[in-house]
Amino acid sequence: MLPRPRRTIIPEYAAPKDISVLAAAELLGDSRRAVAAQTIDLVVRKAIALSPSTKRRGRKAGFTLTLRSAEGLSEDERDLLRVYFPRLREGDHRTIAPGKNRVLGQRLKKPQTKTLARLVASGRARRRNWLEIAVTPWRRQPVAPLPAAYPIIDHLWGIRDYIALAEKDRLAFLQSPTGAELRDDVGIGAQVVLLNEKLLPYAVLFGLEKEWMRELDLGYRSVNPADFELLGSAFDVLSVVDVGAVFDALELLGALGDVLYGAGAVLRVAVRSVGAVLDLMQ
Repeated sequence: MLPRPRRTIIPEYAAPKDISVLAAAELLGDSRRAVAAQTIDLVVRKAIALSPSTKRRGRKAGFTLTLRSAEGLSEDERDLLRVYFPRLREGDHRTIAPGKNRVLGQRLKKPQTKTLARLVASGRARRRNWLEIAVTPWRRQPVAPLPAAYPIIDHLWGIRDYIALAEKDRLAFLQSPTGAELRDDVGIGAQVVLLNEKLLPYAVLFGLEKEWMRELDLGYRSVNPADFELLGSAFDVLSVVDVGAVFDALELLGALGDVLYGAGAVLRVAVRSVGAVLDLMQ
């Protein structure tokens, strides 16, 4: 991941607009976490459903993704869904069993490559040249952010700061004039759980998913069921209710990222010919 900006960062509790989690991961310089974070984001937003599967390898369990709807999704997100569900037909499912899943990992390279191309075309990033990659092989991203992306990057780090706050500080921020998210005591527990779910993909991006998942689990257990009724549709929006299944999914999805972006692969890329490096970026 790229270093934290030295600019002033303000805590944020909402996702940045008009950018996918895939693209956000590339701007932060962490391609390895992109697929896991984007997949969980689609689960939270109910584009896909996630459930545990019966396929196991030792103590590790697999999981099943089911397509609910691809309506209203960005091109980045639809490209990722096409890897899981080639026909993009509602009700289609894909089971991912424990193992290396190398073929799937290689297929997931394509949507990430397209995301990178869109970032460059939008003026938010530029491609790193072969010399930059060779000199800094530990930096896995093939692009470098441009000033047009700085507000988005600052916003993402603001989410990270919000996630890292103590619970009482987060609640105080949400009820402050600048936060202004939770202004009353009706259904506040359910509102907090709902907000925490929406930020889970960004916790994954910053490597804070374990702490955030524990907090979600505690929230589900402690929230008053009556709060959901007071909030109307909020109960229907809540989606990540099987914390164990999400933990298993994150582990396997993280392994898919290792297929393409492990340290060994990065070092091999760094010493390839100029032509091969350019081919990788296309």
